[in-house]
Amino acid sequence: MSVFVLIGGRTNMEQMGNVLEKEILNLSQKKNPIVLYCPYATIKDIDKSIDKFHTLMKDLPCKIIDLTWENIDRFEELLESSDILYISGGCCNDLVEVFKTYGLDKILYKYQNTDKVFAGSSAGAMLFSRASMGDRDMYIDNFHKWNYKMVDCLGILDITICPHYQEEDLVIYNDSLKQYPYDAFGIEEDTMVVIKDNMYYVVKQQRSRSVYYFNADKGYEMMPLYEGVEYEKDCGFRSKGNV
Repeated sequence: MSVFVLIGGRTNMEQMGNVLEKEILNLSQKKNPIVLYCPYATIKDIDKSIDKFHTLMKDLPCKIIDLTWENIDRFEELLESSDILYISGGCCNDLVEVFKTYGLDKILYKYQNTDKVFAGSSAGAMLFSRASMGDRDMYIDNFHKWNYKMVDCLGILDITICPHYQEEDLVIYNDSLKQYPYDAFGIEEDTMVVIKDNMYYVVKQQRSRSVYYFNADKGYEMMPLYEGVEYEKDCGFRSKGNV
């Protein structure tokens, strides 16, 4: 079964370190895993995204393959030869459009039950969910407060998420998630949720940050998740009918 890693976003990665990325590499159970990096959530500045990721990973034991416009038609071949797919942060609306336009979504559905690790930060994490809270309209509207909207994503996991959940404006997610009959996660920056089979756990880069879980079966009751604890959930994180 695939492992899914949902990162709530990153702050100053050069200063914060790469605790989260070390855990992602360990999840592959490979000594020197191959990481396929997808920067399509930043389609206006792909080169900068690639440079930042290479800087973040430079001291870690792995090989990085960058997914670019030149090799996008080889996505399945590159994914097949990789141990980890890591998808960047940015604009989830753009990311979903690229995946659907180029048929990358169908390839992800095909590989969702393999032994690979699928990781994403912010928009990259949102991509795997049914729907998530996005901020594209906030940027278009010059950072107008509260201008966040739910984004329909690929539905590989039967959940919704909200990255950057430490932002006060994002309290609106607590009501927006109730439109969807799925469990939900509010994931603050520099934290991540690891989902494997019917269990999940939290890893933190920054101790002061948190992750929250909303149980749909209990009226979306909100529960903080603690690092060092494995949580069991038999709700079917795996999506159905996409293959």
